[in-house]
Amino acid sequence: METQRILKLPNKVVVIADYHEKEVIENLKNLGATVNVTNLKVGDFACSSKGVVIERKTHSDFVSSIIDGRIFEQAKYLKENYEKPVIIVEGFSNREINDNALKATIASLITRFNVSFINTKNVSDTAKTIYWLAKKDQEDITQNLGFKHGKKPKEIKKLQEFVLSSIPGISNILSKRLLEKFGSIENVIKASEIELMKVEGIGKKLANKIKKLLTSNYN
Repeated sequence: METQRILKLPNKVVVIADYHEKEVIENLKNLGATVNVTNLKVGDFACSSKGVVIERKTHSDFVSSIIDGRIFEQAKYLKENYEKPVIIVEGFSNREINDNALKATIASLITRFNVSFINTKNVSDTAKTIYWLAKKDQEDITQNLGFKHGKKPKEIKKLQEFVLSSIPGISNILSKRLLEKFGSIENVIKASEIELMKVEGIGKKLANKIKKLLTSNYN
């Protein structure tokens, strides 16, 4: 694990940003932050070596990451490398997702991965949020900041299995069979009850339960 040391000037906020985040970087600079651009392996923005790390997602990408199980992989590595992982969900989109699945995912991320959630309106609002997170995270730091370069996520299979095995009645073995049959969590959600019943170990009652849980509206 590499640690990069950066000089922190008095009364200056320092943010390490992934080079893909060009719009937010420009907004952070306009706010007066010192931005060090690099290829971050974990998260999109880091505020110190062990403190706050931020994963920024548009609403559409957030929904997609829930459907394909990617969000749990990202949360796992955020938690392993930083003490205070944050996910910022920016804006809104027309991407639809079952509200039960949305609430269950957020609850799992908070309780199992200790992730904090913040909703922002747009890029400017995101930059302001990151600026203040960094400012508060660095209040007691007067000279050098250390930033860790964590290990990049390589494997999502286990996390995809974890997502499906969290459904009542789905064991680890059944979650593997479902993924082997349909290829992704998204395809499992789209599958009909008849298609689900073609998986060994899933009968009519369980297929109905899976379909109902994944597609029912939250009331």
